[in-house]
Amino acid sequence: MQLERKTLVAEHVELGAVIGDLLHHAARRPPPIADIAQLRWRMSRLLLAHLAKEDRLLHPMLQRSGDPAVAALSRRFEAEMGGLSDGFKAYMQDWDAGRIEARPDAFEAASRALAAALADRIRREETQLYRHIPGDRTAGEVDADVVRP
Repeated sequence: MQLERKTLVAEHVELGAVIGDLLHHAARRPPPIADIAQLRWRMSRLLLAHLAKEDRLLHPMLQRSGDPAVAALSRRFEAEMGGLSDGFKAYMQDWDAGRIEARPDAFEAASRALAAALADRIRREETQLYRHIPGDRTAGEVDADVVRP
């Protein structure tokens, strides 16, 4: 399977739209629990499918690229994902319908914090990592500051 930057970016756009909808609903009082549940399920499904694609296709490809800097960058992004993944899992487990209804302001804050972390990750993937996908016309040299631990 050929992996293209435009596919990964399109998935980011779709995920961003779902997160935007989730934040909109999280700000409502009382929070619309059924809508929020549907959006959280959709966000989880999109994110897990996207991460699986990166794990199965993107990172192995970049790590076999023959460029040590690109391989190091890919390994760093993989390692960083663990913390973000743990945060996402905790968010999904901690916020059930009853807790969302009981603490809507805290749920909104937790949703905004998760959205900010995901937005930062997406920005960094698109500006630092995806440009090294073979055949991508934006490919270039690795920024040395990006590769440093």
